[in-house]
Amino acid sequence: MRLIGTLLCTAAIAAFATSANAVMLYQNNFDGNESHHAGVTGAFSLFPTEAASAGAWNAQGWAGNYGAYRTGGTPTSPFGGLYLSNLATHTTVSASFILGFLESWDSYDGGCCSPDNLEIWLDGVKVANMTYNNALGTVKDTDGGTVIHEYVQANTNGYYSDTLVDMGTAPFLTFAHTASTLSLEFRAAGDGWQGGSDEGFGLDNVVLTYDGVRGGVVPEPATWALMIGGFGMAGAMLRRRRTALV
Repeated sequence: MRLIGTLLCTAAIAAFATSANAVMLYQNNFDGNESHHAGVTGAFSLFPTEAASAGAWNAQGWAGNYGAYRTGGTPTSPFGGLYLSNLATHTTVSASFILGFLESWDSYDGGCCSPDNLEIWLDGVKVANMTYNNALGTVKDTDGGTVIHEYVQANTNGYYSDTLVDMGTAPFLTFAHTASTLSLEFRAAGDGWQGGSDEGFGLDNVVLTYDGVRGGVVPEPATWALMIGGFGMAGAMLRRRRTALV
């Protein structure tokens, strides 16, 4: 029992230390508030800003300005994305952002005007292919992102509706990474993609952290449970030891 308690306590302390070591790598809300970890350089390419509309989504990170991508062609070229250099030593990275499927997205089964696909690439490897049915089709594919507002007017283009997705819940956006450079790239593809004012996509409240903790250093519930259990067993061990010595 003493060995089990010691192991649990050690694991809990290690888990807490790992969480506490996570640091902000990059932050951008496209309102002129961009932050880098010390020494890190780089920025977004091909994401000029557009204005978000007022609504409940403002409190969830889609507010002020967002970065928009409206390049034409299929697949679109060049990629738009975030390119970072001079990263500190690390083992994993987590990324989160609010993703907007803007205007007349037609999903995989949208008939005449489909599909409209959104690809995400990490360090040159495609890790996601998504779509939504703002206009035509039935498929809603967010690859683990959580829809927070569906078919709303999230920007100043009032003719088409938009869908906003919190990508902080997508498993593929926490990944092993040790290189000193990082690229998070986006492009559109599919026979239905037009770009321009017909359809686009946007990003807001982009946050990247080192070492697998999204947006901060607060341990997950499972980590808290492990810590509490380990500390509790450690306390019980100390009480038994004191009793034995009396």
